[in-house]
Amino acid sequence: MISNWLAKVPMKTWRWILLAFLAFMTLAGVAIAVRFRLNILYGIPLAVVVLLAIINNFKDVWFLMVFCIPWSVQYEIGTGNAMDFFSEPFMLLFLLVFFVQLLSGRQFSLKGKIYTFHFLIFLLLFWTFFTTVTSHYFFRSFKFFLSKLWYLAAFVYIADRVIQRPKDMKRLFWAFALPLTAVVIIITLKHAAESFSFETAHNIPYPIFANGVAYSATLALFIPWLFLARRWYTVKSLEWYFLTAAVVLVAFGILFAYKRGGWLITLSLPVIYILIQRKVFDKLVYGGVGVVIIAVAFLLYNNNYYYLAPDYKKTIWHEGDLEGHLNATLQGTEISAAERFYRWVAAKNMIQDMPLVGSGPSTFNQVYQNYADGAFATYVSDNPEQSTTHNYFLMTFAEQGFPGGLLFAGNLQ
Repeated sequence: MISNWLAKVPMKTWRWILLAFLAFMTLAGVAIAVRFRLNILYGIPLAVVVLLAIINNFKDVWFLMVFCIPWSVQYEIGTGNAMDFFSEPFMLLFLLVFFVQLLSGRQFSLKGKIYTFHFLIFLLLFWTFFTTVTSHYFFRSFKFFLSKLWYLAAFVYIADRVIQRPKDMKRLFWAFALPLTAVVIIITLKHAAESFSFETAHNIPYPIFANGVAYSATLALFIPWLFLARRWYTVKSLEWYFLTAAVVLVAFGILFAYKRGGWLITLSLPVIYILIQRKVFDKLVYGGVGVVIIAVAFLLYNNNYYYLAPDYKKTIWHEGDLEGHLNATLQGTEISAAERFYRWVAAKNMIQDMPLVGSGPSTFNQVYQNYADGAFATYVSDNPEQSTTHNYFLMTFAEQGFPGGLLFAGNLQ
C-alpha cells in the first residue's frame, strides 16, 4: 500500500524533498557547530551528500575515499583524539555499509568461498577485542579496536567487492597515484625552498605526512606500482610519459627524504623483482625468518643482547650533518638506531612478563618505560614524539601476547 503510494510520487517532488533535506541538514550542522564550537560539524552537509551517493552507488564513493588518502591530514577531535580527514570519515561510512550488507546477507554468501585470509583477519580482530577487554588502558585500546573495524571494513571486505576486474585495479591505481604525485610535487617544492637540507627533511612533509619516515616509506612502497602501471600502456603514450616522470619524481623524493630505510627498500627492489621472477623469493623469506629466530635466540641466551648496549656519550644525533649521520650508522653510534634497541629490549621484557594477553592494543607508549633497561638508554629515551617500537611484530607481541603476534604474522602469508 505504502510502496504503491511512494511509486506515484513524481520525480520532481522527490528532488524538492531531497533539496529541503539537504538545506535543513546544512542549517542544523552550522547552528550546532557554532553553538558548541565544533568545526567538524560543518562537514555534516557533505556527509549527507556522500551518504546519499553511497546509497546510489558505493563503488564510486570508495574510489573517492582512496583519492582522499594521500592528502588527508590529522585533525584533533577533543583531548587526545585525532582523525585523518577526509579519509577516515569515509571509512566510518563504509563500516556502516559493511554492517548493512552483512545484515542483509549480501556481504557473505553461504555458496561463496571464504578465504583463509578473511578467516585469519577475523580471528585477529576477535583477539584484538579480547585483549582490549583485558587492557591496562581500556579506552585507549577500545579506540584502537574501533579504528581497526573501519579500516578492515573499508579496505578488506568492501574492497573485495569493489576490486573484481583488471579495470577496477587500474582505477584504484589512478585514484591513489594522481593525488600522491601532486603531494610529492608540493613537498618537493617546500624542500627546495630549504635547499633540500638534511636538517629540515624530517619535518618538511608535515602535516600531510607525520614525518619524513612515513613519507619515505610510502614513496618506496609505491614505486613498484608505478613500474607495473607503465606496462599497461604503450611506450610514448601520454600515460607512459606521466608514469615515467612520476618514477623520477618519487625516486627524487626518496633520495632527499634522507631516510636509510627508504633508500634500502628502493635499492633492493630490483633484487626482489629478480627473485620473484625466479620463484625463489618466498623460500628466501622463510629462510630469513629462520635466521631471525636463530639470531634472537642467540641474543637472549645468557643475555647476549647486552653486547649491543650503546655508549651513552657517543650515541648522538648528527644535526645537519648527513655524512656524520651515515658514518654513525655504520659504526652503530647513530642515536635513532641505538634508541631502537632501548625500545626492543623493553618490548622483550613486556612479552616475558605478559606472554598471553600483553598490555593491550595501542598501549606500548604508556607501559614500556616501566620495562625499559637503563643500559640501553639514549639522549632521546624520554620519547617526546611518542613513537613506538619501530618494529610492528614486536609491538604486537608486547601488546597482544603470543596469540596476537602469531595471528598477525599469519595474516602476512
